[in-house]
Amino acid sequence: MDDKNLNRRQMLGGVAAAGAAGMVGMGAGANTARAAEAAAAAGPTFPDVGPSQAPPITSVKDKVAYITGGSSGIGLGIARALHEQGAKVILGNLNDRQWADALKEFPEKDPRVATFVQDVMDRDAWEGKADEIEKIFGPVHILVNNAGVGLFTSVREGTLKDWDWGMGVNFWGPVYGSRTFIPRMLKHGQGSHIVTTSSTDGVLLGTAGIYAVTKMAVSGLMEQLRHELRATNIGTSNLVPGQTTSNLGRSESEYRPEALKNEAPPTPRTPGARPPGAARPPAPETTPLWARPQTALTVGRLVVDGILNNDMWIYPAPEYIVGVQARGMAMAESMVPYQPMPEHIAAGRDRYYRTPIYVQEIMHRRATRKRNIPGI
Repeated sequence: MDDKNLNRRQMLGGVAAAGAAGMVGMGAGANTARAAEAAAAAGPTFPDVGPSQAPPITSVKDKVAYITGGSSGIGLGIARALHEQGAKVILGNLNDRQWADALKEFPEKDPRVATFVQDVMDRDAWEGKADEIEKIFGPVHILVNNAGVGLFTSVREGTLKDWDWGMGVNFWGPVYGSRTFIPRMLKHGQGSHIVTTSSTDGVLLGTAGIYAVTKMAVSGLMEQLRHELRATNIGTSNLVPGQTTSNLGRSESEYRPEALKNEAPPTPRTPGARPPGAARPPAPETTPLWARPQTALTVGRLVVDGILNNDMWIYPAPEYIVGVQARGMAMAESMVPYQPMPEHIAAGRDRYYRTPIYVQEIMHRRATRKRNIPGI
């Protein structure tokens, strides 16, 4: 076997073999060809690493959810979707300016809705805030680390204040939230779940500068938590939204702390980055799933479905699969052995997976393709 084919066998886990089976099938008969096509359609084969973590939460009714950045946009959409399926929701935000508008989305004086002011960057205040949050409804079952700021300044031109603000909210906020509530969830022992909002920009880089880097960091955080918590009562999901109606573009004018504002004029934005400003109106809808930008409620309903299925990733915009495949293949094609790989290494593939979560998620998603999502 030459180096190229040996490398492909190692990296792609059976794709070459499936293709070869298809070629043989065409010569052996129609039945064999159809079987080979079915095998190819199923994708690469993987070792049996056991089932993925079962969903710790199978109904959100009467569950307590705390959503940071819950006063508008995706956070409010998630809160509405949880509420419509019976959850008790606490909306968190840096200030109280948007509560009046946010509360219009719920029945007046609803006992299952509360608001809470919190600065997610204030590391020392998280434990005290958690105590206050739990006094409202009791132990928290669902934490949604959603608070985020849209900082699209380029990496090359961004200031350290830009980095401190972007990482402070988009990355350190979820770190602080997770560190605060994981011990509490483990202690109460009830089914629990953590969702953190990343972004398509955190998977496919290029146009969002510092923002993209912060979101890639938070995606890494959630993958590591998936590995560490997979044998506990806590499920985890990484929300990776695409174009969504939100107020993200108003972050600079409304939420940036005085101490982290730049003295000089704003630094150049990453070429091709989206301009800041008010949320864009939804495009004419064919179905809620394919309207671009998506409504925050549509994304919220997909999040609830992801919680109930304990999905590792929640991708509301599946059209980005082409970019994700290209990124993954670029990595695989770059892992060139240069010399034939020793058979004892090539034969022991499972030891190089590092964690079972990726294989488990593949099998989980293949087994749960059909979903019945209310409102979608």
